[in-house]
Amino acid sequence: MKWSKMTAVAVWAVAIGVQAQVEKPVVMEEAMLSVSIPGVHGFIDEVGLVASKASPMMNGAMLKSMLGMQLGDMSLAGIPSDGGLSIVALDPTNIFAVLEVSEAQSSAYLNMAKAKKLQAVYLDGAVVVAGDDGALKTGKSKLGAVKAELLAGNAPVLSLAMQPADVIERNREAVDGFMQMMPAMLGMSMMQQPGASLDSTQSITKLLQGELLVLLSLSEQCSDAEVRLAPENGSLVLSETFVPKAGTALAKAVNAPVVHQENPALHSGLLGEGAVRMDMVFSNPEALSEFISAEAVKTVKAMDLVDVDAAAVADIITKWVQIYAGTGCEAVSFGEDGFSVCYVMELTDENRTLEVLRGMNADMTPFLKMYESLGMPLSMAFKENVREADGLNIHEFGFEYDLSAMPEEQRVQMEAMGVQKMAFDLAITDGMLFYAEKGGVEKLVAAVKAGKTAPKIKARSVYPEGGFYYLDWDMGKYMAFVAESLPADPSTAMMKQQMSTLFKGTAPVTSAGFRKDGMVNWSLTIPGDLIAKCGQMIMMAQMQSLQQPQPGAPGFAPVVPGE
Repeated sequence: MKWSKMTAVAVWAVAIGVQAQVEKPVVMEEAMLSVSIPGVHGFIDEVGLVASKASPMMNGAMLKSMLGMQLGDMSLAGIPSDGGLSIVALDPTNIFAVLEVSEAQSSAYLNMAKAKKLQAVYLDGAVVVAGDDGALKTGKSKLGAVKAELLAGNAPVLSLAMQPADVIERNREAVDGFMQMMPAMLGMSMMQQPGASLDSTQSITKLLQGELLVLLSLSEQCSDAEVRLAPENGSLVLSETFVPKAGTALAKAVNAPVVHQENPALHSGLLGEGAVRMDMVFSNPEALSEFISAEAVKTVKAMDLVDVDAAAVADIITKWVQIYAGTGCEAVSFGEDGFSVCYVMELTDENRTLEVLRGMNADMTPFLKMYESLGMPLSMAFKENVREADGLNIHEFGFEYDLSAMPEEQRVQMEAMGVQKMAFDLAITDGMLFYAEKGGVEKLVAAVKAGKTAPKIKARSVYPEGGFYYLDWDMGKYMAFVAESLPADPSTAMMKQQMSTLFKGTAPVTSAGFRKDGMVNWSLTIPGDLIAKCGQMIMMAQMQSLQQPQPGAPGFAPVVPGE
Protein backbone atom coordinates (compact mmCIF):
# COMPACT_ATOMS: atom_id res chain seq x y z
CA MET A 1 0.00 0.00 0.00
CA LYS A 2 1.38 3.36 -1.00
CA TRP A 3 -0.05 4.94 2.15
CA SER A 4 1.74 2.45 4.41
CA LYS A 5 4.99 2.94 2.52
CA MET A 6 4.89 6.71 2.75
CA THR A 7 3.96 6.54 6.42
CA ALA A 8 6.80 4.10 7.06
CA VAL A 9 9.27 6.41 5.35
CA ALA A 10 8.03 9.28 7.48
CA VAL A 11 8.56 7.23 10.62
CA TRP A 12 12.05 6.27 9.45
CA ALA A 13 12.68 9.99 9.12
CA VAL A 14 13.03 10.21 12.91
CA ALA A 15 16.70 10.17 12.08
CA ILE A 16 16.64 13.50 10.31
CA GLY A 17 13.92 15.71 11.77
CA VAL A 18 14.30 19.40 12.46
CA GLN A 19 15.27 20.83 15.83
CA ALA A 20 12.84 20.96 18.77
CA GLN A 21 12.75 20.47 22.54
CA VAL A 22 13.48 16.89 23.63
CA GLU A 23 14.04 15.87 27.25
CA LYS A 24 16.78 13.39 28.02
CA PRO A 25 15.51 9.93 29.05
CA VAL A 26 15.53 9.36 32.81
CA VAL A 27 17.66 6.21 32.94
CA MET A 28 19.55 4.87 35.94
CA GLU A 29 23.03 4.04 34.68
CA GLU A 30 23.34 0.66 36.39
CA ALA A 31 19.78 -0.46 35.66
CA MET A 32 18.90 -2.85 32.88
CA LEU A 33 15.26 -1.85 33.27
CA SER A 34 13.19 0.35 35.57
CA VAL A 35 9.50 1.17 35.99
CA SER A 36 8.88 4.34 37.98
CA ILE A 37 6.12 6.69 39.11
CA PRO A 38 7.87 9.74 40.64
CA GLY A 39 4.59 11.26 41.88
CA VAL A 40 2.25 8.45 42.99
CA HIS A 41 -0.60 10.64 44.26
CA GLY A 42 -0.54 12.97 41.28
CA PHE A 43 -0.43 10.05 38.87
CA ILE A 44 -3.39 8.29 40.48
CA ASP A 45 -5.39 11.54 40.57
CA GLU A 46 -4.75 12.04 36.84
CA VAL A 47 -5.56 8.39 36.09
CA GLY A 48 -8.80 8.93 38.02
CA LEU A 49 -9.72 11.81 35.70
CA VAL A 50 -9.17 9.52 32.71
CA ALA A 51 -11.03 6.60 34.33
CA SER A 52 -14.00 8.82 35.14
CA LYS A 53 -14.40 9.49 31.42
CA ALA A 54 -15.09 5.79 30.88
CA SER A 55 -16.81 5.10 34.22
CA PRO A 56 -18.29 8.09 36.10
CA MET A 57 -18.14 6.22 39.42
CA MET A 58 -14.36 5.91 39.17
CA ASN A 59 -11.99 8.68 40.30
CA GLY A 60 -8.64 9.20 42.00
CA ALA A 61 -10.02 8.83 45.53
CA MET A 62 -11.70 5.56 44.61
CA LEU A 63 -8.51 4.20 43.04
CA LYS A 64 -6.47 5.14 46.12
CA SER A 65 -9.00 3.47 48.38
CA MET A 66 -8.91 0.28 46.32
CA LEU A 67 -5.09 0.19 46.28
CA GLY A 68 -4.90 1.14 49.94
CA MET A 69 -7.06 -1.82 50.92
CA GLN A 70 -4.58 -4.15 49.22
CA LEU A 71 -1.58 -2.50 50.88
CA GLY A 72 -3.00 -2.01 54.36
CA ASP A 73 -2.84 1.78 54.05
CA MET A 74 -6.28 3.28 53.42
CA SER A 75 -6.20 6.02 50.78
CA LEU A 76 -2.41 5.60 50.61
CA ALA A 77 -2.05 8.10 53.45
CA GLY A 78 1.40 6.75 54.23
CA ILE A 79 2.82 7.86 50.91
CA PRO A 80 3.93 11.52 51.07
CA SER A 81 2.37 13.98 48.64
CA ASP A 82 5.61 13.92 46.63
CA GLY A 83 6.32 10.21 47.23
CA GLY A 84 7.30 7.92 44.39
CA LEU A 85 7.59 4.26 43.44
CA SER A 86 10.25 2.51 41.39
CA ILE A 87 10.84 -1.12 40.43
CA VAL A 88 14.42 -1.69 39.28
CA ALA A 89 16.14 -4.64 37.60
CA LEU A 90 19.92 -4.35 37.57
CA ASP A 91 19.98 -7.80 35.99
CA PRO A 92 17.65 -10.84 36.01
CA THR A 93 18.75 -11.78 39.54
CA ASN A 94 18.81 -8.33 41.14
CA ILE A 95 15.27 -6.94 41.13
CA PHE A 96 13.91 -4.72 43.90
CA ALA A 97 11.27 -2.06 44.54
CA VAL A 98 11.48 1.28 46.32
CA LEU A 99 8.38 3.03 47.69
CA GLU A 100 8.71 6.34 49.52
CA VAL A 101 6.64 6.06 52.72
CA SER A 102 6.34 8.02 55.97
CA GLU A 103 7.91 6.32 58.97
CA ALA A 104 4.57 6.32 60.82
CA GLN A 105 2.99 4.13 58.15
CA SER A 106 6.04 2.04 57.28
CA SER A 107 4.98 -0.94 59.45
CA ALA A 108 1.87 -1.50 57.30
CA TYR A 109 4.01 -1.89 54.18
CA LEU A 110 6.61 -4.05 55.93
CA ASN A 111 3.84 -6.33 57.20
CA MET A 112 2.33 -6.55 53.74
CA ALA A 113 5.69 -7.59 52.30
CA LYS A 114 6.17 -10.19 55.04
CA ALA A 115 2.71 -11.63 54.37
CA LYS A 116 3.68 -12.10 50.73
CA LYS A 117 6.97 -13.76 51.79
CA LEU A 118 9.09 -10.90 50.48
CA GLN A 119 12.14 -9.34 52.09
CA ALA A 120 11.70 -5.70 53.12
CA VAL A 121 13.32 -2.96 55.16
CA TYR A 122 12.49 0.67 55.95
CA LEU A 123 15.43 2.98 55.23
CA ASP A 124 15.84 6.70 54.64
CA GLY A 125 12.14 7.42 54.11
CA ALA A 126 11.44 4.46 51.87
CA VAL A 127 10.49 0.81 52.00
CA VAL A 128 12.82 -1.38 49.97
CA VAL A 129 11.30 -4.71 48.90
CA ALA A 130 12.93 -7.70 47.17
CA GLY A 131 12.45 -11.40 46.66
CA ASP A 132 15.54 -12.52 48.56
CA ASP A 133 18.30 -11.26 50.83
CA GLY A 134 20.76 -10.73 47.98
CA ALA A 135 18.42 -8.54 45.99
CA LEU A 136 17.39 -6.67 49.16
CA LYS A 137 21.05 -5.92 49.91
CA THR A 138 21.45 -4.58 46.39
CA GLY A 139 18.30 -2.48 46.75
CA LYS A 140 19.57 -0.94 49.97
CA SER A 141 22.90 -0.05 48.37
CA LYS A 142 21.18 1.54 45.36
CA LEU A 143 18.44 3.38 47.30
CA GLY A 144 20.19 6.73 47.07
CA ALA A 145 20.71 6.41 43.31
CA VAL A 146 17.07 5.41 42.77
CA LYS A 147 15.75 8.39 44.70
CA ALA A 148 18.17 10.82 43.05
CA GLU A 149 17.84 9.57 39.47
CA LEU A 150 14.44 7.90 39.06
CA LEU A 151 12.27 9.57 41.71
CA ALA A 152 13.57 13.14 41.56
CA GLY A 153 10.65 15.54 41.43
CA ASN A 154 7.08 14.27 41.56
CA ALA A 155 5.99 14.09 37.93
CA PRO A 156 2.62 12.28 37.61
CA VAL A 157 3.87 9.86 34.96
CA LEU A 158 4.58 6.16 34.55
CA SER A 159 8.08 5.73 33.15
CA LEU A 160 9.61 2.62 31.60
CA ALA A 161 13.34 3.20 31.12
CA MET A 162 16.02 0.93 29.75
CA GLN A 163 19.34 0.66 27.97
CA PRO A 164 18.37 -1.37 24.88
CA ALA A 165 21.83 -2.01 23.45
CA ASP A 166 23.17 -3.06 26.85
CA VAL A 167 20.16 -5.31 27.55
CA ILE A 168 20.57 -7.08 24.21
CA GLU A 169 24.31 -7.53 24.69
CA ARG A 170 23.87 -8.95 28.19
CA ASN A 171 21.30 -11.42 26.86
CA ARG A 172 22.84 -12.02 23.45
CA GLU A 173 22.64 -15.80 23.60
CA ALA A 174 18.95 -15.76 24.54
CA VAL A 175 18.13 -13.10 21.92
CA ASP A 176 19.92 -14.99 19.14
CA GLY A 177 18.23 -18.21 20.19
CA PHE A 178 14.81 -16.59 20.08
CA MET A 179 15.42 -15.13 16.63
CA GLN A 180 16.46 -18.55 15.34
CA MET A 181 13.46 -20.33 16.85
CA MET A 182 10.93 -17.59 16.13
CA PRO A 183 10.00 -18.62 12.53
CA ALA A 184 9.25 -22.19 13.59
CA MET A 185 7.28 -21.09 16.66
CA LEU A 186 5.22 -18.60 14.65
CA GLY A 187 4.63 -21.14 11.93
CA MET A 188 3.33 -23.75 14.37
CA SER A 189 1.01 -21.22 15.98
CA MET A 190 -0.32 -19.80 12.73
CA MET A 191 -1.00 -23.22 11.21
CA GLN A 192 -3.68 -23.62 13.89
CA GLN A 193 -5.59 -20.59 12.60
CA PRO A 194 -8.74 -21.15 10.48
CA GLY A 195 -8.00 -21.12 6.76
CA ALA A 196 -4.25 -21.24 7.23
CA SER A 197 -2.11 -22.99 4.64
CA LEU A 198 1.58 -23.75 4.42
CA ASP A 199 2.08 -20.95 1.86
CA SER A 200 0.15 -18.35 3.88
CA THR A 201 1.96 -19.32 7.08
CA GLN A 202 5.40 -19.07 5.48
CA SER A 203 4.49 -15.73 3.91
CA ILE A 204 3.31 -14.03 7.09
CA THR A 205 6.09 -15.61 9.14
CA LYS A 206 8.71 -14.09 6.82
CA LEU A 207 7.12 -10.67 7.03
CA LEU A 208 7.04 -10.78 10.83
CA GLN A 209 10.60 -12.07 10.94
CA GLY A 210 11.74 -9.14 8.82
CA GLU A 211 9.96 -6.65 11.08
CA LEU A 212 11.52 -8.18 14.20
CA LEU A 213 14.98 -8.05 12.64
CA VAL A 214 14.57 -4.36 11.88
CA LEU A 215 13.32 -3.69 15.43
CA LEU A 216 16.26 -5.64 16.86
CA SER A 217 18.73 -3.70 14.72
CA LEU A 218 17.29 -0.35 15.85
CA SER A 219 17.32 -1.45 19.50
CA GLU A 220 20.97 -2.51 19.23
CA GLN A 221 21.76 1.04 18.14
CA CYS A 222 20.03 2.74 21.11
CA SER A 223 21.99 3.43 24.28
CA ASP A 224 19.08 4.85 26.33
CA ALA A 225 15.31 4.81 25.89
CA GLU A 226 12.32 5.87 27.94
CA VAL A 227 8.60 5.32 27.37
CA ARG A 228 6.25 7.56 29.35
CA LEU A 229 2.52 7.28 30.00
CA ALA A 230 1.17 10.60 31.25
CA PRO A 231 -2.53 11.10 32.00
CA GLU A 232 -3.25 14.81 31.55
CA ASN A 233 -6.61 16.44 32.30
CA GLY A 234 -8.59 13.40 31.25
CA SER A 235 -6.47 12.62 28.20
CA LEU A 236 -3.61 10.14 27.82
CA VAL A 237 -0.20 11.02 26.42
CA LEU A 238 2.16 8.23 25.40
CA SER A 239 5.69 9.23 24.42
CA GLU A 240 9.05 7.64 23.72
CA THR A 241 12.51 9.19 23.72
CA PHE A 242 15.65 7.40 22.62
CA VAL A 243 19.34 8.21 22.38
CA PRO A 244 21.32 6.51 19.60
CA LYS A 245 24.51 4.74 20.58
CA ALA A 246 27.61 6.69 19.55
CA GLY A 247 29.26 5.44 16.38
CA THR A 248 26.18 3.65 15.00
CA ALA A 249 24.44 4.27 11.69
CA LEU A 250 21.39 5.48 13.61
CA ALA A 251 23.49 8.07 15.47
CA LYS A 252 24.93 9.29 12.18
CA ALA A 253 21.45 9.69 10.71
CA VAL A 254 19.99 11.42 13.78
CA ASN A 255 22.87 13.90 13.88
CA ALA A 256 22.83 14.59 10.13
CA PRO A 257 22.72 18.32 9.31
CA VAL A 258 19.49 19.95 8.18
CA VAL A 259 19.58 20.54 4.43
CA HIS A 260 15.93 21.40 3.68
CA GLN A 261 13.74 23.59 5.87
CA GLU A 262 10.00 23.14 6.37
CA ASN A 263 7.65 25.04 4.06
CA PRO A 264 4.89 26.30 6.40
CA ALA A 265 2.56 27.01 3.46
CA LEU A 266 2.38 23.32 2.54
CA HIS A 267 0.38 21.21 4.99
CA SER A 268 -2.25 18.47 5.03
CA GLY A 269 -5.03 20.90 5.87
CA LEU A 270 -4.93 21.78 2.16
CA LEU A 271 -5.79 18.21 1.19
CA GLY A 272 -9.32 18.12 2.57
CA GLU A 273 -11.11 16.22 5.30
CA GLY A 274 -9.16 12.97 5.56
CA ALA A 275 -9.52 10.45 8.37
CA VAL A 276 -5.72 10.39 8.71
CA ARG A 277 -3.72 13.51 7.88
CA MET A 278 0.01 13.96 8.26
CA ASP A 279 2.62 16.68 7.74
CA MET A 280 6.27 15.62 7.42
CA VAL A 281 9.70 17.07 6.75
CA PHE A 282 12.53 15.38 4.84
CA SER A 283 15.31 17.68 5.92
CA ASN A 284 18.17 15.44 4.76
CA PRO A 285 17.07 12.84 2.18
CA GLU A 286 20.63 11.70 1.54
CA ALA A 287 21.20 10.76 5.18
CA LEU A 288 17.77 9.10 5.33
CA SER A 289 18.36 7.01 2.20
CA GLU A 290 21.80 5.94 3.40
CA PHE A 291 20.36 4.70 6.68
CA ILE A 292 17.34 2.91 5.22
CA SER A 293 19.46 1.28 2.51
CA ALA A 294 21.95 -0.07 5.05
CA GLU A 295 19.14 -1.48 7.20
CA ALA A 296 17.48 -3.09 4.18
CA VAL A 297 20.72 -4.80 3.14
CA LYS A 298 21.29 -6.00 6.69
CA THR A 299 17.78 -7.48 6.89
CA VAL A 300 17.97 -9.21 3.50
CA LYS A 301 21.26 -10.83 4.49
CA ALA A 302 20.02 -11.82 7.95
CA MET A 303 16.96 -13.51 6.42
CA ASP A 304 19.15 -15.26 3.84
CA LEU A 305 16.94 -14.19 0.94
CA VAL A 306 19.32 -15.65 -1.62
CA ASP A 307 17.14 -14.68 -4.59
CA VAL A 308 17.19 -11.01 -3.63
CA ASP A 309 19.95 -8.66 -4.83
CA ALA A 310 20.47 -6.65 -1.64
CA ALA A 311 22.75 -4.09 -3.30
CA ALA A 312 20.16 -3.46 -6.03
CA VAL A 313 17.43 -2.99 -3.41
CA ALA A 314 19.64 -0.44 -1.64
CA ASP A 315 20.21 1.42 -4.91
CA ILE A 316 16.47 1.61 -5.55
CA ILE A 317 15.80 2.98 -2.06
CA THR A 318 18.53 5.58 -2.50
CA LYS A 319 17.21 6.67 -5.89
CA TRP A 320 13.62 7.04 -4.65
CA VAL A 321 14.18 8.64 -1.26
CA GLN A 322 16.58 11.23 -2.66
CA ILE A 323 14.00 12.70 -5.05
CA TYR A 324 12.18 14.13 -2.02
CA ALA A 325 13.14 17.40 -0.37
CA GLY A 326 11.75 19.44 2.45
CA THR A 327 8.03 19.34 3.17
CA GLY A 328 5.41 16.73 2.37
CA CYS A 329 1.83 16.15 3.46
CA GLU A 330 -0.65 13.31 3.11
CA ALA A 331 -4.33 12.58 3.69
CA VAL A 332 -6.09 9.23 3.81
CA SER A 333 -9.87 8.98 3.45
CA PHE A 334 -12.14 5.97 3.97
CA GLY A 335 -15.28 5.20 2.02
CA GLU A 336 -17.50 2.46 0.67
CA ASP A 337 -14.88 1.42 -1.88
CA GLY A 338 -12.01 1.23 0.60
CA PHE A 339 -9.58 4.04 1.23
CA SER A 340 -8.09 6.75 -0.94
CA VAL A 341 -4.79 8.57 -0.58
CA CYS A 342 -3.47 11.92 -1.75
CA TYR A 343 -0.23 13.66 -0.99
CA VAL A 344 2.05 16.46 -2.04
CA MET A 345 5.83 16.31 -1.71
CA GLU A 346 8.53 18.85 -2.50
CA LEU A 347 11.17 17.54 -4.91
CA THR A 348 14.89 18.00 -5.35
CA ASP A 349 14.53 18.09 -9.14
CA GLU A 350 11.47 17.69 -11.38
CA ASN A 351 13.34 16.16 -14.33
CA ARG A 352 15.19 13.73 -12.10
CA THR A 353 11.90 12.64 -10.53
CA LEU A 354 10.34 11.99 -13.93
CA GLU A 355 13.39 9.96 -14.96
CA VAL A 356 13.05 7.83 -11.82
CA LEU A 357 9.39 7.23 -12.59
CA ARG A 358 10.14 6.33 -16.21
CA GLY A 359 12.64 3.73 -15.10
CA MET A 360 10.37 2.26 -12.44
CA ASN A 361 9.12 -0.72 -14.43
CA ALA A 362 12.68 -2.01 -14.91
CA ASP A 363 14.39 -0.64 -11.79
CA MET A 364 11.89 -2.08 -9.35
CA THR A 365 12.56 -5.71 -10.31
CA PRO A 366 14.94 -6.43 -7.38
CA PHE A 367 12.56 -4.70 -4.96
CA LEU A 368 9.60 -6.71 -6.25
CA LYS A 369 11.70 -9.87 -5.97
CA MET A 370 12.17 -9.07 -2.29
CA TYR A 371 8.39 -8.83 -1.81
CA GLU A 372 7.98 -12.14 -3.61
CA SER A 373 10.59 -13.75 -1.35
CA LEU A 374 8.64 -12.47 1.64
CA GLY A 375 5.55 -14.26 0.33
CA MET A 376 3.54 -11.25 -0.91
CA PRO A 377 4.14 -10.78 -4.66
CA LEU A 378 3.68 -7.20 -5.78
CA SER A 379 3.46 -5.67 -9.23
CA MET A 380 3.54 -1.97 -10.10
CA ALA A 381 3.57 0.12 -13.24
CA PHE A 382 3.99 3.74 -14.36
CA LYS A 383 2.37 5.20 -17.47
CA GLU A 384 3.50 8.60 -18.69
CA ASN A 385 1.21 11.30 -20.11
CA VAL A 386 -2.04 9.32 -19.95
CA ARG A 387 -4.02 12.57 -20.23
CA GLU A 388 -3.78 16.36 -19.97
CA ALA A 389 -5.75 18.68 -17.71
CA ASP A 390 -5.41 22.44 -17.23
CA GLY A 391 -2.09 22.37 -19.06
CA LEU A 392 -0.73 19.61 -16.83
CA ASN A 393 0.64 16.30 -18.02
CA ILE A 394 -1.09 13.65 -15.91
CA HIS A 395 0.68 10.34 -15.38
CA GLU A 396 -0.64 7.12 -13.88
CA PHE A 397 0.83 4.89 -11.17
CA GLY A 398 -0.67 1.58 -10.09
CA PHE A 399 0.16 -1.43 -7.98
CA GLU A 400 -1.38 -4.78 -7.15
CA TYR A 401 -0.66 -7.34 -4.42
CA ASP A 402 -1.07 -11.06 -5.00
CA LEU A 403 -3.02 -12.17 -1.92
CA SER A 404 -3.43 -15.80 -2.95
CA ALA A 405 -1.04 -16.99 -0.22
CA MET A 406 -2.89 -15.08 2.49
CA PRO A 407 -5.34 -16.88 4.82
CA GLU A 408 -8.89 -16.70 3.47
CA GLU A 409 -10.29 -14.53 6.26
CA GLN A 410 -7.50 -11.95 5.96
CA ARG A 411 -7.63 -12.02 2.16
CA VAL A 412 -11.35 -11.25 2.15
CA GLN A 413 -10.80 -8.32 4.55
CA MET A 414 -7.98 -6.90 2.42
CA GLU A 415 -10.10 -7.15 -0.71
CA ALA A 416 -13.06 -5.52 1.07
CA MET A 417 -10.79 -2.61 2.01
CA GLY A 418 -9.75 -2.27 -1.62
CA VAL A 419 -6.02 -2.27 -0.91
CA GLN A 420 -4.94 -5.18 -3.09
CA LYS A 421 -5.18 -3.14 -6.31
CA MET A 422 -5.04 0.64 -6.62
CA ALA A 423 -4.36 3.24 -9.30
CA PHE A 424 -3.45 6.91 -8.88
CA ASP A 425 -2.85 10.03 -10.92
CA LEU A 426 0.51 11.82 -10.68
CA ALA A 427 1.49 15.34 -11.67
CA ILE A 428 4.85 17.08 -11.37
CA THR A 429 4.86 20.88 -11.31
CA ASP A 430 6.22 23.85 -9.35
CA GLY A 431 8.90 21.65 -7.76
CA MET A 432 6.35 19.29 -6.24
CA LEU A 433 4.94 15.81 -6.82
CA PHE A 434 1.13 15.58 -6.57
CA TYR A 435 -0.49 12.20 -6.04
CA ALA A 436 -4.21 11.49 -5.79
CA GLU A 437 -7.00 9.13 -6.74
CA LYS A 438 -7.72 8.96 -10.46
CA GLY A 439 -9.41 12.12 -11.65
CA GLY A 440 -8.56 14.19 -8.59
CA VAL A 441 -4.97 15.31 -8.97
CA GLU A 442 -5.71 18.48 -10.96
CA LYS A 443 -7.96 19.77 -8.17
CA LEU A 444 -5.15 19.17 -5.71
CA VAL A 445 -2.67 21.06 -7.89
CA ALA A 446 -5.07 23.96 -8.36
CA ALA A 447 -5.71 24.29 -4.62
CA VAL A 448 -1.99 24.40 -3.75
CA LYS A 449 -1.08 26.71 -6.65
CA ALA A 450 -3.83 29.14 -5.71
CA GLY A 451 -2.33 29.50 -2.26
CA LYS A 452 -5.50 28.12 -0.74
CA THR A 453 -5.82 28.75 2.97
CA ALA A 454 -7.06 26.03 5.27
CA PRO A 455 -6.85 25.28 8.99
CA LYS A 456 -3.87 23.20 9.96
CA ILE A 457 -4.37 19.83 11.62
CA LYS A 458 -5.07 19.61 15.36
CA ALA A 459 -1.63 18.16 16.16
CA ARG A 460 -0.09 21.51 15.23
CA SER A 461 -1.83 23.13 18.20
CA VAL A 462 -1.35 20.21 20.59
CA TYR A 463 2.43 20.04 20.07
CA PRO A 464 5.10 22.75 19.73
CA GLU A 465 6.68 23.84 16.46
CA GLY A 466 9.80 22.22 15.03
CA GLY A 467 8.60 18.63 14.63
CA PHE A 468 9.57 16.33 11.78
CA TYR A 469 6.00 15.03 11.55
CA TYR A 470 2.52 15.87 12.83
CA LEU A 471 -0.46 13.55 12.55
CA ASP A 472 -4.23 13.62 13.15
CA TRP A 473 -6.27 10.41 13.27
CA ASP A 474 -10.05 10.90 13.20
CA MET A 475 -11.29 7.78 15.01
CA GLY A 476 -14.94 8.55 14.20
CA LYS A 477 -14.30 8.21 10.47
CA TYR A 478 -11.93 5.31 10.94
CA MET A 479 -14.23 3.29 13.21
CA ALA A 480 -17.14 3.79 10.80
CA PHE A 481 -14.95 2.33 8.06
CA VAL A 482 -13.88 -0.62 10.24
CA ALA A 483 -17.53 -1.29 11.10
CA GLU A 484 -18.35 -1.64 7.41
CA SER A 485 -15.65 -4.30 7.04
CA LEU A 486 -17.16 -6.49 9.79
CA PRO A 487 -19.14 -9.51 8.56
CA ALA A 488 -22.92 -9.10 8.26
CA ASP A 489 -23.87 -11.22 11.23
CA PRO A 490 -26.68 -10.75 13.80
CA SER A 491 -24.13 -11.14 16.59
CA THR A 492 -22.16 -8.13 15.35
CA ALA A 493 -25.08 -5.93 14.26
CA MET A 494 -25.18 -3.93 17.50
CA MET A 495 -21.41 -3.48 17.56
CA LYS A 496 -21.36 -2.32 13.94
CA GLN A 497 -24.04 0.25 14.69
CA GLN A 498 -22.15 1.53 17.75
CA MET A 499 -18.83 1.72 15.93
CA SER A 500 -20.44 3.59 13.03
CA THR A 501 -22.06 6.33 15.10
CA LEU A 502 -20.67 6.49 18.63
CA PHE A 503 -17.28 8.03 17.82
CA LYS A 504 -18.47 10.67 15.37
CA GLY A 505 -17.35 14.17 16.32
CA THR A 506 -14.67 13.12 18.83
CA ALA A 507 -11.38 15.00 18.84
CA PRO A 508 -8.67 13.30 16.77
CA VAL A 509 -5.83 11.26 18.17
CA THR A 510 -2.76 13.43 17.59
CA SER A 511 0.92 12.63 17.27
CA ALA A 512 4.22 14.38 16.55
CA GLY A 513 7.95 13.70 16.49
CA PHE A 514 10.97 15.82 17.41
CA ARG A 515 14.74 15.60 17.64
CA LYS A 516 17.36 17.67 19.42
CA ASP A 517 20.91 17.22 20.72
CA GLY A 518 21.19 13.75 19.21
CA MET A 519 17.94 12.53 20.78
CA VAL A 520 14.62 11.63 19.16
CA ASN A 521 11.13 11.82 20.67
CA TRP A 522 7.67 10.91 19.41
CA SER A 523 4.38 11.40 21.23
CA LEU A 524 0.76 10.27 20.91
CA THR A 525 -2.22 11.98 22.60
CA ILE A 526 -5.56 10.19 23.09
CA PRO A 527 -8.22 12.82 23.87
CA GLY A 528 -10.57 12.50 26.81
CA ASP A 529 -13.79 12.53 24.77
CA LEU A 530 -12.56 9.54 22.75
CA ILE A 531 -11.77 7.68 25.98
CA ALA A 532 -15.28 8.49 27.21
CA LYS A 533 -16.81 7.04 24.04
CA CYS A 534 -14.70 3.88 24.42
CA GLY A 535 -16.02 3.55 27.96
CA GLN A 536 -19.60 3.95 26.73
CA MET A 537 -19.07 1.26 24.11
CA ILE A 538 -17.65 -1.16 26.69
CA MET A 539 -20.56 -0.51 29.04
CA MET A 540 -23.10 -1.06 26.24
CA ALA A 541 -21.35 -4.30 25.27
CA GLN A 542 -21.52 -5.48 28.89
CA MET A 543 -25.22 -4.62 29.11
CA GLN A 544 -25.88 -6.43 25.85
CA SER A 545 -24.03 -9.47 27.18
CA LEU A 546 -26.13 -9.46 30.36
CA GLN A 547 -29.29 -9.39 28.27
CA GLN A 548 -28.33 -12.56 26.43
CA PRO A 549 -30.14 -15.73 27.67
CA GLN A 550 -27.96 -17.70 30.07
CA PRO A 551 -27.84 -21.50 30.44
CA GLY A 552 -30.72 -22.58 32.67
CA ALA A 553 -32.58 -19.31 32.24
CA PRO A 554 -36.09 -19.15 30.69
CA GLY A 555 -35.79 -18.95 26.92
CA PHE A 556 -32.41 -20.67 26.77
CA ALA A 557 -32.45 -23.59 24.37
CA PRO A 558 -29.34 -25.78 24.53
CA VAL A 559 -28.07 -27.36 21.35
CA VAL A 560 -28.98 -31.04 21.20
CA PRO A 561 -26.55 -33.26 19.26
CA GLY A 562 -28.13 -34.62 16.12
CA GLU A 563 -30.67 -31.83 15.70
